[in-house]
Amino acid sequence: MTRTYSRTRTLLLVGWGLIQPIPLFAASIDYGVLDNPQSIELADRGANARWEALFQVDPDWISRQIAYLTARTGERMPTLIAARLLYHGDPWTRRSGDQTNPKRWKATDLDDKIALLREIRATRDPALADVLKHVLAIEKESDLVSSGLSTLWFLDAKAATEYAVRLADPRPTNHLPGAAQASVRQDALRFLLGVRGPEAAETGRALNWALLQARGGERNHALALLKRGDSAELLKAAIIRLNEERARGELNDDGSAALALACVRLGSDIDTELAKVLVDIAVNGEREIAAPAATALASNVSWTATVPVVEITKKVASAKDPVVRHVLMNLLVRVNTNAGAIDVLGSPWNTLSAHRARLSSWEWEQYVK
Repeated sequence: MTRTYSRTRTLLLVGWGLIQPIPLFAASIDYGVLDNPQSIELADRGANARWEALFQVDPDWISRQIAYLTARTGERMPTLIAARLLYHGDPWTRRSGDQTNPKRWKATDLDDKIALLREIRATRDPALADVLKHVLAIEKESDLVSSGLSTLWFLDAKAATEYAVRLADPRPTNHLPGAAQASVRQDALRFLLGVRGPEAAETGRALNWALLQARGGERNHALALLKRGDSAELLKAAIIRLNEERARGELNDDGSAALALACVRLGSDIDTELAKVLVDIAVNGEREIAAPAATALASNVSWTATVPVVEITKKVASAKDPVVRHVLMNLLVRVNTNAGAIDVLGSPWNTLSAHRARLSSWEWEQYVK
């Protein structure tokens, strides 16, 4: 095996400045052919034909071609995989003058590379870990980056986590090119939540971007990935920021959806500052945000001393929307068992309020005894 680097590829990677220093590929990879896959000649004619098929616009049954190569080429397979994954040229034509459909070739090229990544996950050859790092360092295609990241996890979990952070957060100077794509950032965040959990420092960096800097679908995607009680401080900061947008009249439909999602994800840890913000949303917001804000408050009454009951009561009396009226009534009954008296006579809220008042009295009597 030759151990000579391709000068072109070395200079290219140095120019990107993404990997300092550039890691060496494992000894089982023939570095000299990576820049010119057409120079590869396989002794087995069948294997050679299948190798060439991976560079055609319309190959037949890509996975079967790769399986044949794996079975027939043995120790040369890591070199073949590396050469194809790092190839960014045109398809190989069978005859001069053949026309190439760029759109079709792009789709085929992606299918080939994703199939090769599946093969790596099956064989888990450690020689290909550095190849995967190079792929992640240059690619922007969401499906390819996502598959490459999960594949790298099987070979080098620590490196995969580091690369995921550089893909999920575009703010640091060492972010990877794929971080420019919202879909790549979303996939990287999902990966970090899956392998590190919401409370890990690496995940926190990605969530900080997604919840406090990103907007629209990316922010909502991050909120949808969280479970109830996850990342309480970041959720609190996101709700405060969204409420500020609402107060300025800047909250759009995506922002309203984000505020509703954030309220649903809140756990039982609601402090005084957050409670005041949620009351503001419940009293002054439209139904789609007022209802989840009031529901979040009603799930935790440890902050009841700070609740402006009079303000909420006025809103209940004046609200024309029955949904808003009922969620606020539920909140009032939770913090003040006599609140049902503000509703019309015979309302089920009066009955519930009286029932809770009797329960409260009974509980107090038990303590006195």
